[in-house]
Amino acid sequence: DASPLVEALRAADLRVTEVLSRGGFLQARNAMLYIGVEDDQVAHAMALIEENCRSRTENVPAEPLGVDANWMPTQVTHGGATVFVLPVDRFERL
Repeated sequence: DASPLVEALRAADLRVTEVLSRGGFLQARNAMLYIGVEDDQVAHAMALIEENCRSRTENVPAEPLGVDANWMPTQVTHGGATVFVLPVDRFERL
């Protein structure tokens, strides 16, 4: 979900920094986005996040992972977004 969201944020002239990682179940690609906006832009940024990020369920084959299929989940939920809205007293762009 990160790539379409980054494009939408940039198209809306909102600054975003993307930090990529891998981890969790299946060593999936993850992204953390830092989006700094003024108070009056929070609702717009949230709307863009809601439009571009969706959780979904994916079937996971156990055999290619080389583990016993009896204990592996057959479905994994991924995607979506967790959002923290924090006030910032001061920031500097260097």
